[in-house]
Amino acid sequence: MKLLALITLFLAIPTSAMNMARLDKPELATVLGLQQELALTTPRPEQPFFVRIYSAPVDNYECGGTVDSCPDVRLFVTVSFGDLGETPALFELPPEKGWEFTGWVTPSGAGVDRMASFTLRTAIPEANIDLEARRTWRAAEYSVLVSPGSASYVRR
Repeated sequence: MKLLALITLFLAIPTSAMNMARLDKPELATVLGLQQELALTTPRPEQPFFVRIYSAPVDNYECGGTVDSCPDVRLFVTVSFGDLGETPALFELPPEKGWEFTGWVTPSGAGVDRMASFTLRTAIPEANIDLEARRTWRAAEYSVLVSPGSASYVRR
């Protein structure tokens, strides 16, 4: 009896569907639609801020045998204290063919100059790269320092 009254009540409530506007922002759509979170750290006493690392290809297509035929992949780093009303700092490394997160390094600095530190390695896609092209390709290592106020990197 109660169930029947509940169903009747829900059917009597007027509802309407609303259309959502399609945004014409292809760059944003590509980043959000294809991004991959590579790493996340949470605040700790030695590093009092959040660091998130994302990769996103600049376009959505497959490689055609050579490394140069593969789309570039952007690498984004956001840094924030996680405070209400705070806008995270956003940094970007130069595009590469792909990225692998290799690890966190002990934070450096002290006080307001404290920096999170991590390493990355460039990568190439697992598929559609000729064996010879794969053999001649060399990965580069990146050492990165970030804080909410600044960021720097060294490429090796």
